[in-house]
This record gives sequence, structure tokens and C-alpha cells, in this order.
Amino acid sequence: MNPNTKPSALDPTCRDMLIRVGRWAAAVPAHELTPQRQRQFMRDSIAVYAPPEARVPAQREDLSVPLPGRSLPARLYRPAAGRPRGAADDVLLVFFHGGGWVLGDLDTHDAACAYLAQQLGCRVLSVEYRKAPEHPFPAPCDDAAQAYAWAATQLAAWGCSRLAVGGDSAGGHLAAHAMHANPDLATAAALLFYPVADVDFDNASYTGRGDGPGLTRAGMLAFWQQLAGGASITDDARAVLMRQRWTRRPPPTVVALAWHDPLHDEGHAYAQLLRAAGADVQVHVAPDMPHGFLRHGGVNPVARAHVDAAVRALLACLRPANEGPAHGAV
Repeated sequence: MNPNTKPSALDPTCRDMLIRVGRWAAAVPAHELTPQRQRQFMRDSIAVYAPPEARVPAQREDLSVPLPGRSLPARLYRPAAGRPRGAADDVLLVFFHGGGWVLGDLDTHDAACAYLAQQLGCRVLSVEYRKAPEHPFPAPCDDAAQAYAWAATQLAAWGCSRLAVGGDSAGGHLAAHAMHANPDLATAAALLFYPVADVDFDNASYTGRGDGPGLTRAGMLAFWQQLAGGASITDDARAVLMRQRWTRRPPPTVVALAWHDPLHDEGHAYAQLLRAAGADVQVHVAPDMPHGFLRHGGVNPVARAHVDAAVRALLACLRPANEGPAHGAV
């Protein structure tokens, strides 16, 4: 969809699911709604967004990412056997899950990652980073940048020759930071679903679409506070993507946004920043979708169609490795 196309009403299936999940947290007194309780609610939402009957038949392998002084849980996805080879069969897509840097894990995004592996025809490495408030900034950013660099060393072992990066929401922020923090890696492409890119809580999408259902302005403020951990981070490019300064051309990037999302405007602004730095950027706006629609695709054909559009756009970016120069250097 053209980013200037007018929005439409919020998809009723998405609305119903968001309201159903939101009721769980609303029923808990505010002082009892700890990060641990919120994390459990997000894990419980798997039953709504990815029930067993919607399981994607990708191959899965749990592993650890060894980093200095720590290791991170990760899951490697391979397309199910028998899938025809395609333009991305030599690609490893490193994926970072959303959840406001506080919530989410390998399981909350298992269905989404398996679907991306199957539809793209590539391997997907989902990485579970350290989360706030126990591990505030810069821990999630450090994990993303270092895990991405480590994944680049594993390409041959996993039968890949090209590297791509992706994520949704806070994970989209971490994916964008990872590619910015590793300018010497030949990133083939990036796939960012509604990334957190700025700290402007008074823009049009926050003021007009920040009351839910789903992600709210108040919720994002709380996530930012937990990420910061009392520090001032708004001028740091690791935390705020709109502070990035690119010394090399960014890789081709697909930015998938939802109109009914307080992060809509900052996603557009970040796409423009990448274009100004010389990147080939494709923006897909889902006019009837809320924040988080990547996770809705397993049970909602309308959401799945928007995910598929982003997948097609990414495949268009992933030319065979022997066609043209590698992206990343001007």
C-alpha cells in the first residue's frame, strides 16, 4: 500500500483479540501488574494469536548465542522439507522479538518466526535478549548488536551466505540498531515491523491513536521508563533510532507499519531517515491493522495478507548473491 493511502476501520478480528487479551491485565490491580505478571500475560496470549492448530511446520532448533560473560537463548528455524528453493534460500534472517524491551520471548514470537522462515524460504534465527527493568539500557542494545555480529560468523555452518535482520516493535528498534552498530557487515536487507524509533509522545499518531485497544501511549511511556532505568537516554542513537548518523549506505529496508498504532508516525520518520542516508526503503502501511499484527497472522487472514506483502517486498530486495554488489558501502 502507498503510505499516503487513507486508513480504514480497525479490523474487527484484531480488535476482538486485543480486547480479550487486554482484559487480563485490566483485571489486575496496578500495584500487582509487575513485569513478571505482564510477561506471563504475553505468554498466555499465545493461545489467542497462535493456537496449536495454527502451528507452522517449519523446522526448529533451540540453541545458545555465546557472548562475553553471558549467553542468550535463541531458536533457529528452517523451512519445512520439500519447499521449493527461492531467492532467499541462502539468507539467514536474525530476528529480535517485540515487547517494549520488557516482555516477549522465543515462544511469544515462535509462530511469527516460523511463518517468516516458511514464506521467505530462508533460515531465521530468533534471539531472546536481556530485558528491562532487570537489565536496563544499554543491555538489550548490546545483546542485539553482539548477537548479530556472532550470527554473521555462523553463516557457512548453517548453509547460508547472506545476512539479513528483522524484528517487530522494540525488536524492530533492536534490529535497526544492530545493523547500524555493525556497519562492516554486509547486511543484505532489513525487515522492520512497526519499529520503535523516537521519543516524541505528542505526534499525531500518539495523540490520535494512543488509547488502544492494544499498545497505548501510557504503555509506551512505561516501557521507555523501564528501559532507561533512571538514566537519560533520549540523545543516544542506540536508544533512539532517529538519532542515528549513517556513514555508509544502509541496506535495503522494508518498513511495515500499522495505521491504528501510536508508533505509525515514527516508523515513517525512520524510513525517511534511511532514505536520506541513501537506502532503498519500501514502506507498507496496513490501513486496518493495529500494532502487533505480525503475531495475528496465524489466525487472521487479513493480518496475514499484510505480513505476506512485507515478505514479498523483502524478497524483492534479496537478489541472488551473484547479482550486483553487496549492499552496505556507498
